[in-house]
Amino acid sequence: MPKRKKAPSPKFDILEDGFDDDLSSNDDKPGTPIQRNAANARERARMRVLSKAFFNLKRNIPWVPADTKLSKLDTLRLAKNYITYLAATLDGQSVEDFSTNLAQPPKTVRLEKALRGRFFPVGIGGRSL
Repeated sequence: MPKRKKAPSPKFDILEDGFDDDLSSNDDKPGTPIQRNAANARERARMRVLSKAFFNLKRNIPWVPADTKLSKLDTLRLAKNYITYLAATLDGQSVEDFSTNLAQPPKTVRLEKALRGRFFPVGIGGRSL
């Protein structure tokens, strides 16, 4: 007895149902492997550039040790706080005024308090101003 072919499953037109065409599947027209590989390579290069930028930013925050693992969000917060600190220093505001007026999420506050005792008492990164 010959095998019967399965009937194709009905395909629904997403646009007729009122859904956005962004939700449509790309299964019907996959990109060529060459295009996909090129897109993957571009994304890897973009992520390398971004990671290097975050590494350089973290390296330039003076009171963070080089071996400290920071998330990208924590790196941005600490960089923002450092810029705010520098601006306050230029305006003649004392370090105490800066630290009491600083509003931050608890994780960053804990990290800065832990680091401040070791790296921040004299000035920026232990260096006098």
